[in-house]
Amino acid sequence: MSELSRVGENKDTWYPWSIAQLESILIKVLYENRGYDHVYALRKNIAYNLQYIEFQDKLLQDLKLSSVIITQTIKTIVLVGCGIIESLLHFLLIVNGNHTKTDWIEKAKFKGNQKKLDDEMVRIDTIIYKKLEEEQLKHMSFDAMIKCAKSKSVFGSNENIYEKLESLRSLRNKVHLQVINNPNDTDWNTFNNHHLSDICKVLYAIITSSLFEVTEKEELCFTYLRRNFVA
Repeated sequence: MSELSRVGENKDTWYPWSIAQLESILIKVLYENRGYDHVYALRKNIAYNLQYIEFQDKLLQDLKLSSVIITQTIKTIVLVGCGIIESLLHFLLIVNGNHTKTDWIEKAKFKGNQKKLDDEMVRIDTIIYKKLEEEQLKHMSFDAMIKCAKSKSVFGSNENIYEKLESLRSLRNKVHLQVINNPNDTDWNTFNNHHLSDICKVLYAIITSSLFEVTEKEELCFTYLRRNFVA
């Protein structure tokens, strides 16, 4: 593959692995008629984001960057990687019948009067639910998805995948810049090469697992992830 070049330079354009190549792998799992709406769009979005991670990795490998920009690039790879994994979990839990469902929906909510209890002001609200004719999907947090995936071995029996996912999940909230737990809770103090290694290891383990049954040639699309592995 060519190196990164400036706009206007008489050099070849750098391209990541093509969307078509990535889709040919993803379609082994993400295909229609499995009880999931808009599989085509999901498959495209995952492929786009895999390309973007490869681009971010290219920046780390080829450019001399400040330590702050390196940290922010690692953050981007972690957040995008978690988004890819969450979308895969969402799909797999639904098509395998493991996603949480409910046959009740909130119809009305009434605020109660304030009362004093144990020297504190409290309020009891009333919520009315309506019974649905058919069950519908109930929102699952990333945390709930990971726990369900672990119990059902959605990504196989490798416990290390789920342990790393549980650790990475806590970093996902850093997409909200205002979520700060202490005075030193900054991106600079949060993201490091170990987190980069973890997300790359998890992505590589999932995509090269028996789930997608990649060939040796297809595995080449993801060897760049291995550059970031640390012990």
